[in-house]
Amino acid sequence: MRWEWGWLRTRDPHWASLRRAVRPAVVVPANFAVGSQLIGDAQVATFAAFGSFAMLLFANFPGGRRARLAAYLLLAGVGAGLIALGSAVASPDWLAVVMMAVVAFVVLFAGVVSSVVNGGVQAALLAFILAVLLPGGVAATPHRLAGWGLAAAVSIPVAVLVWPPGDRNLLRAAAGRTCRALAGMLRLTPPEPGAGDPLVALRRAARELRTAFRTSAANTSALSTGSRLVVRLADELEWLATLVGNACADEPTGWSEQGRRLRTTAAEALDACAAALTHDASRSHVRAELAGWQTELAKARRAVADEALDRLRAATGSPTTGSPTTGSPTDGSPTDGAGEFGRPLYAAHELGYAIALVVSTVQAIADADSRSWWNRLAGRRAQPSTAFGAVAAAQQVAAGHVDRHSVWLQNSIRGAAGLALAVLLARVVDAQNAFWIGLGALSVIRSNALSTGATVARALAGTALGFAVGGALVAAIGTSPPLLWTLLPVAILVAASAPALISFIAGQAAFTVFTIILFNIIAPAGWRIGVVRVEDVALGCAASLVAGALFWPRGAGQALGAAYAEAYRSAAEFLRQSIGSVSGRPVRSATAAAANAAGMRLDDALRQYLAEQGAKHVPLASVTTLANAATRLRLAGVAIAALATPAPAGQQVDGPAPTAATAATAPGATSAAPADGRRLAAAAAVLDRRTTQVTDWYRALADGFARRDAPLPPGCEPAAAESFLDVVVPAVDGCGDPGQAVRAQQLLWSGQYLGDVDVLRPGLLALATEVRAAQAIPWWRR
Repeated sequence: MRWEWGWLRTRDPHWASLRRAVRPAVVVPANFAVGSQLIGDAQVATFAAFGSFAMLLFANFPGGRRARLAAYLLLAGVGAGLIALGSAVASPDWLAVVMMAVVAFVVLFAGVVSSVVNGGVQAALLAFILAVLLPGGVAATPHRLAGWGLAAAVSIPVAVLVWPPGDRNLLRAAAGRTCRALAGMLRLTPPEPGAGDPLVALRRAARELRTAFRTSAANTSALSTGSRLVVRLADELEWLATLVGNACADEPTGWSEQGRRLRTTAAEALDACAAALTHDASRSHVRAELAGWQTELAKARRAVADEALDRLRAATGSPTTGSPTTGSPTDGSPTDGAGEFGRPLYAAHELGYAIALVVSTVQAIADADSRSWWNRLAGRRAQPSTAFGAVAAAQQVAAGHVDRHSVWLQNSIRGAAGLALAVLLARVVDAQNAFWIGLGALSVIRSNALSTGATVARALAGTALGFAVGGALVAAIGTSPPLLWTLLPVAILVAASAPALISFIAGQAAFTVFTIILFNIIAPAGWRIGVVRVEDVALGCAASLVAGALFWPRGAGQALGAAYAEAYRSAAEFLRQSIGSVSGRPVRSATAAAANAAGMRLDDALRQYLAEQGAKHVPLASVTTLANAATRLRLAGVAIAALATPAPAGQQVDGPAPTAATAATAPGATSAAPADGRRLAAAAAVLDRRTTQVTDWYRALADGFARRDAPLPPGCEPAAAESFLDVVVPAVDGCGDPGQAVRAQQLLWSGQYLGDVDVLRPGLLALATEVRAAQAIPWWRR
């Protein structure tokens, strides 16, 4: 017994799979007993059992209790409507086939609108399939609705209140703890007695964040907008933890006045982020506090940039023109020499940029969480200024996928064709064959809903194995009610937990056994399952094989690869032009717009990939890291383009702009060309060389995603041999021309932003290799 518990803890350390399985193992037999024994109606019992199974295991809604309650109530209403419709169109046969195709397409395609809708697609579809395939017709509609209502009355409170999913909350809480640990490292005051080493606390928080991320990656189908942003935040926090650990390990006495101010402001901003992540971020005062710290952080970053400019002007040997925010250095830190020019100030600028991205992401999470439930249902983005209502937003999202290249559209058509074929086969054979064909269709739906790592072959092999095991079991034990009732909860428990704990084939087989036991209890003589006819089983398996081959979702992985290619290629070109703008070459507005649009399409492709219920052959951490790196590449171009764009007083001039297009097309974007760049020619040459090296590598990476025959870029190490501080500062040291300081600062920050994406390359190459290998897997193995 000790070995079994140890094995279970290894496979399910947080008991999430077991808890998820226990709920239907208790509720389904109870509701089935009420329908079959107390009420004594086969239709009530069937729909009560399968409805409970669907709501507790097929449905998977994001959000808190109130949001999930609203989603479950909507599912109950939609399911009731589909049951009434399915019963009404069950005859004549041609109408049943046509309506199955139409309804299946509409339901499957509706999942594109939002994660809320997609979370209930499989459960709603199951209700319609049962109504069409099982005998009874219109006369059975009240009984079927009574069974569905019984399932909803018991299952919804259990789903909302008993062991609700908490993996997203674990990730948010871990991200909040990491923000607090980062704030502790940034603070200038020493920690209180007994508080421990801030660096140790930061490393521990980073490990916990990674562990929580791996745990939350077990089920990706219900990732809401806020949850996807939390996944992005995890990557950003890991990057920031590395920067903070390197820059703030020593005493802060060597930091300049404005650098210390930025650290203090950043610590408070990260504390506000932690509060937003660990509490209800949708509340207006939380979002207002975050917005306030964003403003303060922008001022602190501007002050750091101004102080750096004063230091560079001082290095030229000309009088420093102190700015209102900085004045002359008062901390006694040196102002000349490459080795002495504000390395902490240089680090402060990089920290300010990274922290600004983190705070912006947390603000976006809070905005996403603040949307009304109807806006979440409709997939409306968190844009208060938009003129679209909830219904118009849903129509806009759906219309964007009415394209023959849309993987979501293709899978919806394929699924509708597969299920219509199952109904057609059921209508051209006798009733007993119809049952087995219906069972095959249900098994395929079930495999599509619960797959966490299954292939088509494994799913259908499990269905066939379930037919064999279930038939042999019934033939062996007969139709003894006590034995069948004893086996029923065991079969449900295995069917619900086996995909994660044992194997997907075992879970698929257990689901089939569960269905066979269920119908044996209802009508053992009518279905004559005790005498299994080989030809019936063979026909049912054949139908489920064909339907499964058509229904199984595929293609989102390839679409994501194409989105990667487009995002990296457009972002690399935007970065190249942005660095050119520092030398007076303007960024083309079309390039900036293309990079921004490609980033949005990548986010849509990532959501579609996460929502697809087939096998995930690339770990979620790898998929999201690649997407986040493309975003960082684009934002680096935004930040560099802003260097040549004059900003109003009080606004940042070197941080991420609201959009790529506004940063690139703002008036004065080309006014930064130096009158005399001879003193900085060496630094400009280094920047141009690195820009070509980095952007060419990212374009080669994009080609590798776009074409399987294209080689991936070669392995590389970040180009850190030449420090921009050691190139730029000596070029202006003692030159006597304070005008060169502005040009030097632009080169300095451009090189820093370029370096931030340069260091990503070695890690991205390994992840790209994983994606290429997954793209090469044939569809029937997915």
